[in-house]
Amino acid sequence: MTTFPSRTVRGELAKYGAFARVGLAGARAEPGKTYAGIVFLFVILGVFSALWRAVGAGGSSAETRGTMVWYLAMTEWVLFCAPQLHFDVEADVRRGDVAYQIARPVSYLGAHLARAVGGMALRAPVLLAGACAAGLLFGGRPAHPAAIARVVVIGIGGAVVMSAWYVSIGLLAFWLGDIAPVYWIWQKLTFVFGGLLLPLSFYPDLVVRIATFTPFPTLLTGPASFVLGHPMFGTIELFALLMLWFTVASALAVMLFRRATRTMQLNGG
Repeated sequence: MTTFPSRTVRGELAKYGAFARVGLAGARAEPGKTYAGIVFLFVILGVFSALWRAVGAGGSSAETRGTMVWYLAMTEWVLFCAPQLHFDVEADVRRGDVAYQIARPVSYLGAHLARAVGGMALRAPVLLAGACAAGLLFGGRPAHPAAIARVVVIGIGGAVVMSAWYVSIGLLAFWLGDIAPVYWIWQKLTFVFGGLLLPLSFYPDLVVRIATFTPFPTLLTGPASFVLGHPMFGTIELFALLMLWFTVASALAVMLFRRATRTMQLNGG
């Protein structure tokens, strides 16, 4: 009685595993994006460290400057790990590829996420090596080196959750056509509420309170704050928040996709 369901589960996992391998092959075939990300990491960390050295004349210590460089290295690493699926979904909508892709015996949304995870399996370690190299060059030895491992584990989860939100943004192309304005807003909110450049502890209390009702602190400043020595969330709490926001993003994506496909069917698309 348990053999048939077991085979079914293995069959479903094999389907998504195939899409993950496609994502891995795509990342291997286009290494330029990964290398460009590493170059950008070195540039932004170099500029940021120079800025903090200038501020250092006002009293910030070398250790503080180095810690801030490592914090930025980790937030940028998480951000670069998440592939920009929204543009892939937008391209599918514009070309009309969604109409035949939904006929496949696999979830359209699940396939995109599986492909993203496959690509991350290659990009994340390479980008991490680049982020750590830039951190050592511009920030010196991290004040809390053991925290890097915790950032890596939780940061991968943050990148997966971010990918789920990107899928939801991409699905808006069914109604908007061009999702660039929506992504621009998301990007700016990431800068502020996600603490991309500076930890949320540097912001006014009002900004912090607003940010806690959004997914952004969980995705970036949450994982990266472990290198500061005083993380914004506990490890268990952060994992729970990641699961919560992944569930919200997935539910939103499913709702948008169902509405979009219903519209397509009514219009004969």
